[in-house]
Amino acid sequence: MPDNKPIIESIRDYILSCDFLKEGKVNIDYLPDEMAYSIDPVGADPVYKKYTDGSCLKQFQFSLTSKEAYDGDARTGIANSGFYQFFEEWIEGNNMKDIYPELEGHQPIRVDVLQSGYLFAAEADLGRYQIICRLIYE
Repeated sequence: MPDNKPIIESIRDYILSCDFLKEGKVNIDYLPDEMAYSIDPVGADPVYKKYTDGSCLKQFQFSLTSKEAYDGDARTGIANSGFYQFFEEWIEGNNMKDIYPELEGHQPIRVDVLQSGYLFAAEADLGRYQIICRLIYE
């Protein structure tokens, strides 16, 4: 195996630097039956743009998924949706300041939000929310 850090680990480190992330516990491909976060790779073509010289920009698509308190109360829904709004604004602010995941062996270009955060599924007392993003790199 290569000695470079996997891209998903770099994305996790980047997301953990978000100062308003509740509890700071972020899993990879795992969301337990409690309030928690997970970064889940999303299947996509790894080539974002191919150039005539054979070089290319690549992409790594992922979702930040969470289970949040869900009780049908408007205040709870506002708080949960508000987190994803602020997270999207945090990513946009980082792009403006050239703050990206630190990659080993690759150069990050930007992080895009492909789909704003939304309630993906609801259970008895927990709602599953997600936002879909992508890292563009070369």
